[in-house]
Amino acid sequence: MRAPNPRVVAALVLTVAAVAQAPPDSNAAQQDAYRHWRDTDPSLERDATSAGATLGARADKVAAEAAKYFSLRKDYLESRAADARRAAPLLEPVNIAPDALPNLDRLLTSQDTILKSTIETVAHDPDRAIQQLRASLERERAAIAAIGTVLKDSQKSQEAAAQSSRTAEEERAKALDDYQKLAASLQESEQLADQSGAAWASYYRALSDAARGAAAPVTSSGPALPTAGSEPAASNAVPTPASVTRPVPPVPLVRYVGEWIYPTVGAHYHGMQPESAELVVRAENGQGSGTLTARFRLPAGSTDNPVVHFDFAGAFGSSRAQKFVVTTAAGATGTLELIPGPAFNLLEVNFSTEDKPGMIRLGNFLLIKK
Repeated sequence: MRAPNPRVVAALVLTVAAVAQAPPDSNAAQQDAYRHWRDTDPSLERDATSAGATLGARADKVAAEAAKYFSLRKDYLESRAADARRAAPLLEPVNIAPDALPNLDRLLTSQDTILKSTIETVAHDPDRAIQQLRASLERERAAIAAIGTVLKDSQKSQEAAAQSSRTAEEERAKALDDYQKLAASLQESEQLADQSGAAWASYYRALSDAARGAAAPVTSSGPALPTAGSEPAASNAVPTPASVTRPVPPVPLVRYVGEWIYPTVGAHYHGMQPESAELVVRAENGQGSGTLTARFRLPAGSTDNPVVHFDFAGAFGSSRAQKFVVTTAAGATGTLELIPGPAFNLLEVNFSTEDKPGMIRLGNFLLIKK
């Protein structure tokens, strides 16, 4: 039987070492970078509504720490994937076959037959020399029997070694497949880390831009918008050409505008439970507009239409809760409130419409930004 292949032994040692490695998150540099990122400014999102322009510099600092962590994470995963790809070729095929001795057993059998016949022929000859020859032939026959026994034992050992070889080859193929899957998984994780880093960078950039933009008042060269309870301007009044400051929400407009959806996990609602909801909010020159489409879970036996769809429009006000006029697809009117949620990417929606048969008129739920 052949001695184990040194490269196979090396590959198996490498496999054991790879399994014994600590998980990626135990990497000291990554752990330190992650802690620095999360501990740099824990109250950043909580202060987003009140910090004003100073929030921008804080967001930039946190973004830099996040970029460091995801860079280290990506490099680490890329290194582990390269290790897995390098280890796979070391697992050479294992193939140990029994030595082929096709005629030895037949030869020994024929020799034993010849010796037996010769011994029987001279068995009764009284000549001393013939009897010595007979004794020699019997010893030779005994030696042939011993060789046959050793041959059978050797054959069994070689067959056992061949079976072990087949088992080792199956394990090698499995280990090779595991290495390939590991390399593919690490490469996918590397891509996800890269995408996550880009997503967090965009998030902090939006937070920073919104904070800086909220510090400057929104102005318009057109006539001032009427406030609640004020008298409309006379039809022949001449608009003042000077710039007029519009009402500014106490939080950045990015907390309202954009595309929002009802989350599938961790959803929050009051009253009737939504199945799905999509909200689009646009802003231009201090004016807001958009569309809400939602489907609700109806009680058993209800014949109401589970779908609510309406457009809304109006001016952004100076309060945290922005209220807009609603017009449903069926022509009903009502109001829609948009209220920034507890996190920067959450928005509370609260609507009410005229009471018409077969229509859902009230809804309150929390959406997450796409």
